[in-house]
Amino acid sequence: MIKKLYILLLLFITANIAQAQYCSKLRRICRANLNNDVFWNYNQSVPCGTFKEYRIYGRDKTSNPYTLLNTEINQNITNWSHLNANVPSNKNWDYYVETVFDCSGIDNLCYSDTQNVSEFYLPKSKIAYVSVNITTNKPFIVWEQNTFPSFWYVDMFNDNAIKTGIIDTFFIDNITGLDPKTGSLKYVIAAVDSCTKRWDYLPEDYHYTIYNTATIDTCLNRVNLNWTKYIGWGNNIKYYYIYKNVNGTGFQLIDSVSNLTTNYTDKINSNETIEYYIMAVNTTYEKYQSNSNLVSLTSGKRISNHNLKINYITLNNNININININFNSLSDIDSIQILKSNNNQNFELYKKIKTMSSPFNDVDINEDGNKRVYYYLVSKNSCNEWTDTSSISGNILLEQKENIVENKLWWNQYSTWNSGVEKYVIYRETRLNAQILNPFSQRYNGLDSFYSDNTTDNTIDGTTLCYKVIGTENTTGYTSESNTVCIVGGMKVYFPDGVIARNQTNVFKPIGVYIDYKKSKMNIYNRWGKLVKEITDLNIGWDLTDENNSFAETDTYVYDAQIIGLDGKQINKSGTITIIR
Repeated sequence: MIKKLYILLLLFITANIAQAQYCSKLRRICRANLNNDVFWNYNQSVPCGTFKEYRIYGRDKTSNPYTLLNTEINQNITNWSHLNANVPSNKNWDYYVETVFDCSGIDNLCYSDTQNVSEFYLPKSKIAYVSVNITTNKPFIVWEQNTFPSFWYVDMFNDNAIKTGIIDTFFIDNITGLDPKTGSLKYVIAAVDSCTKRWDYLPEDYHYTIYNTATIDTCLNRVNLNWTKYIGWGNNIKYYYIYKNVNGTGFQLIDSVSNLTTNYTDKINSNETIEYYIMAVNTTYEKYQSNSNLVSLTSGKRISNHNLKINYITLNNNININININFNSLSDIDSIQILKSNNNQNFELYKKIKTMSSPFNDVDINEDGNKRVYYYLVSKNSCNEWTDTSSISGNILLEQKENIVENKLWWNQYSTWNSGVEKYVIYRETRLNAQILNPFSQRYNGLDSFYSDNTTDNTIDGTTLCYKVIGTENTTGYTSESNTVCIVGGMKVYFPDGVIARNQTNVFKPIGVYIDYKKSKMNIYNRWGKLVKEITDLNIGWDLTDENNSFAETDTYVYDAQIIGLDGKQINKSGTITIIR
């Protein structure tokens, strides 16, 4: 007898444990038009014996007792449709489920909670935190498990639906393609119950990622970080932590700031690759942590080897001085200033250049190469610091010293090139009325600065001898061209005898050397002083016609000529000429 009582007591205790730990829970009651669909959780463990059946009880009003509505002997079936429960209209049904186990021939009863069809609700699911994976640059969203029996899944949104039917408690955003490096991203979730009803969110339920930006001052070696506040915890932010990775050695916590601070300045060293991210920590739940996006920067790698120099100075097409400038294009050069002087002492700023490549040319349109001009360069880096200075360089000026029996020329040696001058080449042109006849060149070594030309070409009628010199560097082949000087012979003028036969081939004009026929002119008068013919081109001369282009009468005429030489000098000549038949 005592043994039997002991067994019954043990079964009673076991039944209470089962009821506490293994009872089914109502998941939801869904009103489906005339019917009510009842759902409950499946028992994961059996307290004793074997499963026997589910018993579904209900009442349509609180004043009525519960009645058995249905039994289900299949343990895997956890739902039942109460047909015509709402006939003739909706009724306020209450339900519970009784689970029965057979424990050695004794029924062990376990009761679920009671739910009313009209009182059924689902607490909202809320995001715990959103963060950015600094390795993948992907946003991820984390929330606590909604343990309410009627919970089924969550839907994810930003301004639009992103993903539905999420059963897990986290979500990695591989869908939207949004980049946390371009701005703060927002997310919210909505819980959906087992009746597929979504319990919507409010604007304050949104969580926003931290958007971190950085600027670097390579002059002061300083990084300025600025980030957006973490939105989703209200003011429940404990700290913002700043993490830093230098040259791939791993991230280290370098500082923390208050929840009211969204900026930070960090001192750095030159020639470093640096990464930063910001972490917000929740005050109440420190496991809630949100990382910002990762920012990467390179500190000052300014190359101080500017190699600033003037490659050469030459005369550009015999018009203007051309300055060819070189610098190390990998170095930090913000601007180059060209300074200029006419006496190699009092230099003044000639030009400031900001946009350039190496090498580049600058043409000084104010200089034609007919005087000495000196230049040198200075450069500034992006920190507005003076960084490099070139040597002083100038043009080659060719000068004529004498013009007697031989033509003597002098020029200054080109002294800028480090490797010196390999050669000077003297170029000479014989010109007749500005037309080049016989080009000629003569090579001299790099130490020469004088040339004497005893050519007889300048005895040719109407000729001019022009010279220029070009210097060549020893190693690079750079050249510098001087100005051009032209030597004109002294003008000589002869007029023919004063008697000329009148026919169609006779022409009266002066002959000589170094005459500028285009600028010279001559007038013909009769014996009474009347103008017969005005000659404006002495190359053509007087064809013995009068003002009507008829042959002039046989008579004596007076000529009055103003002859201009190639050197600009003028000779006036007058006399008489007699026309005979």
